[in-house]
Amino acid sequence: MKKSDIFWQTYLNLEKEVIEVSKYIFVTDEITKIENGVEKQCSCKSQLESFSPHIADLLVRTCVQIEAISKELYHDIGGTKPRGSNTIFFDEDCLKEIDIKWETHNKKVLVVAPHFNLTKEENRVLRPLKEAHKRQGTYWERCYQAVKHDRCLSMPMGNVKALIHAIAALYLLNVYYRNDSWMVKYQDLGKQDYSLGSVLFAVKPPVADQLWEGNHPRRSESPFVVTYQENVYKQIDEIRQKEIDEISNYWSHQPELQESAFIAKLQEGNKKIGTITLFGKLGKYRLHKIIPATLSFAERKERLLKSEAWNSWVNQPNKHLSAEELTEENIDKEIESVGFRWGMDILKRYQRLDWLTIATNSGLCKIYIE
Repeated sequence: MKKSDIFWQTYLNLEKEVIEVSKYIFVTDEITKIENGVEKQCSCKSQLESFSPHIADLLVRTCVQIEAISKELYHDIGGTKPRGSNTIFFDEDCLKEIDIKWETHNKKVLVVAPHFNLTKEENRVLRPLKEAHKRQGTYWERCYQAVKHDRCLSMPMGNVKALIHAIAALYLLNVYYRNDSWMVKYQDLGKQDYSLGSVLFAVKPPVADQLWEGNHPRRSESPFVVTYQENVYKQIDEIRQKEIDEISNYWSHQPELQESAFIAKLQEGNKKIGTITLFGKLGKYRLHKIIPATLSFAERKERLLKSEAWNSWVNQPNKHLSAEELTEENIDKEIESVGFRWGMDILKRYQRLDWLTIATNSGLCKIYIE
């Protein structure tokens, strides 16, 4: 048996007891009132501030586990103070090193339990380890220390809110100590159960936006990161690079690059422009050359309707003016729009995005702690 299994089992037992509290205290931050004959939802703090000796006891037991697991993590990640030393403090030493390694102050825990009726963001989305590396830097630790050292005078500190925040902190530390990892297709990243077996909480899913750009794990508000399997990323990258090379080769051989008027168009705005904009400008420039403003409206209209640009695969399905709607006043604007879409049509011949199906659907990824 792994040590993490012992801590997780203890956490699950405490979680059951916390859920049991909700049988007797309606855990909510909102109540319904009648004002002037109208039903109205009002803020309510009293339920989260409810306290009792039993809740205080649960809080202490939860925080004892936080102290224990934080020290295990401290030693696992290379803490310099020797195991068993009475100079190791769970907050200023252990949670500080844990935060340095994983940025735990920024990790969010989502309250997903149907037993709790919490509506406010501050109560549903917690950052239980924010400021936890400071002595009594969190609300839950201040309450814990108070009820531990003076149970009678500090009884109100043994309340529902402190308990929820404390067990959320214990949950998050268990997530790190378990160090789970698993394989999943990219398309299923959002379908995973990020509660990891908890009934009360879940963590946020890892950020995977544009993972194909370098395959770098991105730290976020989730304890998890995600990367493609190396062979999958290699396949995606090879297909993308071949596509990029084909586009680059096509672009470099266009005669317009020798025309000062076209270069001037590219330099408008003095901003770095992307591939789509480049090809859009190429399409517009070409179409204006085919349909110069010196022609009569009738000639320009005829050339536009017969052009490759007008009849292109990209232009036809998109919203554009009909032949009957073209006028002397709007034809220049329409040439601009059609020309840009013509550029997209040209680009599509080379930018086939064959890699995208792998990257966003079937590509195998690894979810893990980092």
